Amino acid sequence: MINPLSGPRRVINKLIKTALIVKANLHTPSYKYQEKILFSLIEKCKKTVFGRKYGFEYIQTMEDFQNTVPISHYQDFEPWIMYMLKWEKDICYPGKVDRFATSSWTTWGNAKYIPITKDNLNASHFKWGLELLSMYIKNNPRTQFFQGKGIVIGGWFTKNPYTGEDNVGFISAILQKEAPWIGQYFREPKPEISYIENRDEKAHLMIEDTVNKNITFLNGQPSRGSNFLYKVLEYTGKKNILEVWPNFELFFWGGMAVDLYRPQLQALFWSNVKLYQAYNASEWFFACQDSNFADDMLLFTNHGVFYEFIPFEEYGKENPTTLTLKDVEIDKDYVIVITNNSGLRRYILGDTIKFTNLKPWRIKISGRTKYYIDVVGECVTSDYTDKALLEACKQTDTIATDYMLAPITYSGWSVRGAYERIIEFTKAPKDDHEFAKMLDKQLCNINSYYFDERYDTKVLGEPMVHCVKQGTFYAWMKSKNKLGGQHKVPKVSNERKNIDEILTMMQP
Repeated sequence: MINPLSGPRRVINKLIKTALIVKANLHTPSYKYQEKILFSLIEKCKKTVFGRKYGFEYIQTMEDFQNTVPISHYQDFEPWIMYMLKWEKDICYPGKVDRFATSSWTTWGNAKYIPITKDNLNASHFKWGLELLSMYIKNNPRTQFFQGKGIVIGGWFTKNPYTGEDNVGFISAILQKEAPWIGQYFREPKPEISYIENRDEKAHLMIEDTVNKNITFLNGQPSRGSNFLYKVLEYTGKKNILEVWPNFELFFWGGMAVDLYRPQLQALFWSNVKLYQAYNASEWFFACQDSNFADDMLLFTNHGVFYEFIPFEEYGKENPTTLTLKDVEIDKDYVIVITNNSGLRRYILGDTIKFTNLKPWRIKISGRTKYYIDVVGECVTSDYTDKALLEACKQTDTIATDYMLAPITYSGWSVRGAYERIIEFTKAPKDDHEFAKMLDKQLCNINSYYFDERYDTKVLGEPMVHCVKQGTFYAWMKSKNKLGGQHKVPKVSNERKNIDEILTMMQP
């Protein structure tokens, strides 16, 4: 293993830390950046097809912009993206967009394509990375972070469905390919390993390549990161990660709540390894934790994106109220709407957030505009679970009226978790266990990631189903004072609070 105290690395470590601490001290969130970003984008894009359609050259005020440009979900904005994907120029951003981030589990179809421009990479993704590092270094000036390297669990590239080029990929793959030299220098594994699509093969090669190196950090989702670390222990025969990498100090995580995985991560490290949260998506990198023990994140205001916020109670209305940063309030749920320098215009991101502080603005992710569950990276939404339940009922001649789904999580490697459901029937199955097997089969049929985790990696165990009589959910919602048209059974959640309440209520 490389000596972490070797001279050159010690000098590099000190120089980079000094520069990043200066950067962190100069970070000054301000609303004035928001106005500047919006009008800069309007000016730059007024001759694009989108800009001409919506009269960008006549927009003089923020109110003009909000009154002229419609709010869009992905499926509304998709026609514009398809033009860009076909490599047509000057559609929503000047020139041709030559790279796209994809998310194949999207509820809108087989693939979701997010345009990524060079300006987008520089102003958001790379700038965000430096901000995150600078916050961490400022709070931990004695860190030996840069005397080693970090493992980034990345994705891969695929073909552009229209041009056949290899310019479509997961955002992590795009970032690895486009990253400046310093980002390349401090990350593992090599691109030829990172871009492998088969996850088992990639994990095995990553472990072989890094197990004897000085690894100081890991970057990835909590589920996939902990998955990988369990494989490291299985490969090495060690009992915790610090026996493999003694200088490991940090896990950068994002993409989902970490609470479900915190006990597993603590068991993996047996030490005060720090967890730093980031709010990242294919569309943008928005915020990061800016102190060691914070459970909220500092929102970036000068990174090429203009924010609007819809109060959650107005989400779905034809003309909802849209607020800017100067109008938001603490501890209220908002749906995020973004306009950015990759061509997205008043685009609903799909997340809900709460502000915990104003000026500087700090946020927590409070939920999704659509329900979803993600135990080990399977990303199952309510659309998938609805379809699976309907088909299972069809196959077993049963009738379900509503359901609730949450994960069971385990520590250990062989089985990491499972799905537990409460299902209310008007016509119940004859055999609950057989119905659970049919439901599992149908979900596998419509979500390949779920199938992989159930039968390929086998880290998801057999699902558990509780069949309950009609009126169970009504009684629970009544006990919560949530009856009425605006309140619905929260079908799918990564957290167990609701399902545990009903299971307790069902006990004699």
